[in-house]
Amino acid sequence: MTKNQKARIFLSALAFFMILLTPQKHIYAQETTNLVKKIVLDAGHGGRDPGALGKRTKEKNLTLAITLKLGKYIEEKMPGVEVVYTRTTDKFLELSERTDIALKENADVFISIHINSCKDKNVKGVCTYVTGLARSQENLELAMLENSVIKNEENYEAKYGDILNQTIDYESEYIASTLFQNAHHEQSICLAGYIQNQFRTRTGRKDLGVKQANFAVLWRATMPSVLVECGFISNPDEEKEMATDYWQSIIASAIFRAFRQYKEDLESGTLSSSQSQRAPKGEVSQKQPAPQPQPAAPQQPKNNNSGNNSKICLKVQLKSSTERIPTNSKIFKGIENVEEIKIDGVYKYTVGCEQDMQKILQIQSEVRKKIPDAFVIAVKGNQRLDINAAKKELGIK
Repeated sequence: MTKNQKARIFLSALAFFMILLTPQKHIYAQETTNLVKKIVLDAGHGGRDPGALGKRTKEKNLTLAITLKLGKYIEEKMPGVEVVYTRTTDKFLELSERTDIALKENADVFISIHINSCKDKNVKGVCTYVTGLARSQENLELAMLENSVIKNEENYEAKYGDILNQTIDYESEYIASTLFQNAHHEQSICLAGYIQNQFRTRTGRKDLGVKQANFAVLWRATMPSVLVECGFISNPDEEKEMATDYWQSIIASAIFRAFRQYKEDLESGTLSSSQSQRAPKGEVSQKQPAPQPQPAAPQQPKNNNSGNNSKICLKVQLKSSTERIPTNSKIFKGIENVEEIKIDGVYKYTVGCEQDMQKILQIQSEVRKKIPDAFVIAVKGNQRLDINAAKKELGIK
């Protein structure tokens, strides 16, 4: 057995046991009207780890200032949401500590704030990352740069193994991370898309899209999680802006509005990933790396309404995954006629097929007694539609 094969087996086993040990409140919680009660905000870097360096600023100071402003907005304008910070001072934290805080707090959302850097000083803009396999050399290099803080930790080689090695088998790392993240990957993409949309439409900053990379701070998270790169400290204009209280507030406000929209849409069942479709070519738009070969899944129950590929169906999505989930899994216990559909390489598990919004919302209300973060999607054949576009086509106001 090769070293990489052993690594895959170990990481997969570790992920499996972590899932078993993690409280599954998202599956069995009874309250369905307030799905997002707690958010963990992570100011990247800190203490002896300055992060990226500009001519006049340090990443650690900019991320802390933006994070504290973001938290204040949430606390003032969303009193039903508890805000937890990984740090509120210039303090060094290990990457694993940041995720551990989110796990210990049983958070519903995790947002990590960072500032980008590039050798080309002309590069500018904002991007938001979800966990996944880096699809470009640029994303790979950024992930390795952000992960390099691990070297500041004691016994980092024992803790993280080969994660900093440029020859790491990133595919095996990705397999492990997706086992943690599959249940909430789509929600992460939606939140990331909302954030980019706010930056694009409200702040005028260049939208570099929703991307994916194997950030160590995200891969163990078991809740919707994103890492926001708020601008380039290497770009003189953006560094100058981000050093001001005004622009820090603008950036924090954009992320706040996106988070508020995400919470409202998740709880109303209208969460949409259409914003992430604007991602640059080759980046995330509901697509994931090809799944590993899996045993044939049990024959799925047929939905009598799904045979007409030209018909728009409003469905209640229960879960999504890059790997098949048996429809008789305990995750779906008590829910009948679970249907598996595959869109852009991702398996989606749904119930219902309606063209009446009230009827599908009734189904969603019942389903949320078992899976509180279930939400309504629109499907036409094997294509996912924007829910608002589908409602317009169906004549629903």
